[in-house]
Amino acid sequence: MAFADTHDVELRLGRTLTASEAGQITAWLEDLEAQVLTRVPDLTERVASGAVSDAVVRAVFCSAVIRVLRNPEGLRQHTESIDDYSVTKTIDSSASAGSLYLTDDEWNLLAPGSSGDAFTIRPYSAPVGVDGWWVHPDQWVPYS
Repeated sequence: MAFADTHDVELRLGRTLTASEAGQITAWLEDLEAQVLTRVPDLTERVASGAVSDAVVRAVFCSAVIRVLRNPEGLRQHTESIDDYSVTKTIDSSASAGSLYLTDDEWNLLAPGSSGDAFTIRPYSAPVGVDGWWVHPDQWVPYS
């Protein structure tokens, strides 16, 4: 299942892609899909069941591709001077030098509720399949 295509990227980018860009973006989308399905193997089922919106998945995939398309070198800073010409480029290590990546927020959109939340303790949760609320940390009251 293709979560996004070149047309989706074009719409969000605001311009028509060249033939070489379209081929490269198709490959990037396939690479990204393989990476995402490795980490969230049930994403297709989540989309089919409506647990995750296909529009959200499409937007996340397009965002990752557009990030690389707009900044292929993964630069954080680029400075040029005219007199006595000098060029300074600073690579942003978080951008992984132009490779495809998803932000933590984007991962959370694809797999809601699966983040670890470091330093957060959840001593209890709702019983599976029963709607209700906790009135006390050790007392669950189901809806009637």
